[in-house]
Amino acid sequence: MQEVRYRLLSEELATGRTLSVFGDVRARMPFVPAIFRALASDPEALEAAWLQARALYDDPCAEEAALRLVRLARPDLAYRPSPPVRAAAAPFVAELPKLLLVVTSLGLSLEGAHPLRSRPPANLPDPAPLPATPVPELREEHPLYGSVRAAYGTEHVPSMYKALAAAGLLEEPWAEISPYLGTAEGGRLVESVEAAADREARAFPDYAFFAAEGARPVLAQFLVALPRNLVFATAATRS
Repeated sequence: MQEVRYRLLSEELATGRTLSVFGDVRARMPFVPAIFRALASDPEALEAAWLQARALYDDPCAEEAALRLVRLARPDLAYRPSPPVRAAAAPFVAELPKLLLVVTSLGLSLEGAHPLRSRPPANLPDPAPLPATPVPELREEHPLYGSVRAAYGTEHVPSMYKALAAAGLLEEPWAEISPYLGTAEGGRLVESVEAAADREARAFPDYAFFAAEGARPVLAQFLVALPRNLVFATAATRS
C-alpha cells in the first residue's frame, strides 16, 4: 500500500471550527475517533464528514445496521480475554460498528454511489475545551506498533491499540488475535465484514455530504483498518 503521511490531531490541540466539530463528536461518544482527527487538517472536509456521520449516528436504523455488523464480525476463537482487556476494549466494540458504517458511507459518497445532497445546518457548539476523555492513548511508539502497521498495511496505528497499550494490555490480545487475522479464515471474515458494511451503508443514500477529493488516501487507510478493528474488538471483548 502506498504510504500516506498525515497526523492525528490530539483533542486537546483542536481550536476554532475543528474544536467545535470535536465538541459535537464528544456529545455522542467518549472520544474523537481517529478518522476525524486525521481529517482535521482540512476543517471543511472534517465538517462535511462529521455532518454525514452525525446523520447516521442519529438515525435509529443505523443502530440496527451496526448491531448486524458486530454480530457478523465475531470470530470463532478459543481465546477468552482477561477482564482488564475486555474493559479496555469495550468502548471500541461499542463504537466501531457505526464508525465502519460511517467511513463506508463516506467512501460511497466520494465515489459517487450516493449523489451529493445539500448539507444540513451544522449547528455546531461554540469552541470550548473538551472534557478529558476516558479512553487514553499511548502516543509514543510501542514495541508492537510496527507489527500492527505491518499486519494492517496502514500507516496509522488504530486508537484501540493505543488505548490497550496505555493500559499495559496490548501484548495479550495481540498475541492471541493477530495470528487469526493473517489466516485464510480471518481474511474471509474481514472480507465479509467489508461487504456487509457496503450493503448496509448503501441503505442510507440521503446522507451524502462528503466530497473531499484530497481525503481519498486517508479514507482508504481507514476502510482497510476498520473491518479488522471490529473483528479484533469483538474477540477482545468476548466473555
